[in-house]
Amino acid sequence: MGKLFAKLGWTGMIAGAAVLVYAQRRAEKTGRDMGAVLANLPGELKQTQAELQQEVKEAVEVGRKAATEREAEFDRELAGANSGISPMSDFLV
Repeated sequence: MGKLFAKLGWTGMIAGAAVLVYAQRRAEKTGRDMGAVLANLPGELKQTQAELQQEVKEAVEVGRKAATEREAEFDRELAGANSGISPMSDFLV
C-alpha cells in the first residue's frame, strides 16, 4: 500500500510541475500574470487546443500543396523521359 501512495505522490508532483510549466509558458506568450493563467486554466487549455488545431490544419494544407506540386513535377519528369520503351519489358518473362 505504501508503494501505491508513493507512486500517486510522484504522479501528483509531476502533474503539478507540468501545470506550472504550462502556466509559465502561457503567461510569457500572452504577457499575463501566471496567477491569471492558473485562475483561468480550463479556458486557457481550450484556447491552446484551438490554436493547436489551427496549426495542424495549416500544416496539413502546406503538406498537401507540397505533395500536389511534387506529384505534378514527377509527372512532368516522366512525360519528358518517355522514349517509347517500356521498362516493364525487362521484367516480363
